[in-house]
Amino acid sequence: MEHITKSLTPVALLVAAAVVFVLGTAFLLASDATLASSLGASSDLAQAGRWIQFLAGAGAMAAVCTAGWEVVVHSEWAAGAEIAAAALGTLLLMIGLLAAAASNGSSTAGPVTTAVGIGIWALLVLSRAARASLAEQGPARAAVPGGQGGPGHQADLWLVAAVGLFVLAIGYGFTSAASEGAGIAAGILQAVGVAVLAGAMASARSRGLLRAHPVPGVIAGLVILAVSFLAAAIVAGLSFRTLTALGAGLTVVTAVQLAGVVALGLAAWTRVRELYPSARTAKVRP
Repeated sequence: MEHITKSLTPVALLVAAAVVFVLGTAFLLASDATLASSLGASSDLAQAGRWIQFLAGAGAMAAVCTAGWEVVVHSEWAAGAEIAAAALGTLLLMIGLLAAAASNGSSTAGPVTTAVGIGIWALLVLSRAARASLAEQGPARAAVPGGQGGPGHQADLWLVAAVGLFVLAIGYGFTSAASEGAGIAAGILQAVGVAVLAGAMASARSRGLLRAHPVPGVIAGLVILAVSFLAAAIVAGLSFRTLTALGAGLTVVTAVQLAGVVALGLAAWTRVRELYPSARTAKVRP
């Protein structure tokens, strides 16, 4: 999976996808802000925002496929198989966004499809945890007192990340049920899942496993997204008597989500700036 973030072209495509997703989220923010004043305009803005987010999903799919093509060209078949699974998960995420856009957000299939896509990513991370655990057995394990938690050990972090993704997938599955309880459960589960991912990355950074400059930005973006999901759970549990109050609550949730996506996009841009000099040098070499 690291091949996606180690090559300039896939990361540049991720930056483009993030920019497009930010634009789509901005349309959704405008939709929430105009909910009380004009239902028709609010619906049109939301519809446009969902279609733009689908285009962002297509950009993410292009990034994964580009990384897959690069590893296939270099005959890295194990990495190619891993990226193929990642591409399947990303394809399902894109289909989920498409279902939401085509149904104006009313389709129950969209969240379920998205949840399955996240679940595939979780299985992929879980397989990486199993491989890391096997690699850390024997001499590598004996080298660290207690056999666990050493700076070079990664299996526990991959396992925690997989658990976070599974919880996130379950949370997205709950969004398909149109009820107050399901909305609260979805927001809480999504917040917990993203927070677990952020914690795993923070722990990896503290162990010296993640030293790249974009890592703090990714962690900050994940934390902000966790806050937005928690805010969504709170809004789902409140009883709003007017459209103005409901619109204000949804606006806050979407604004926090927008800030999280912006933070992740800036982290991806930082990664592009890191990779560009080395990619340019590689092209200049005979």
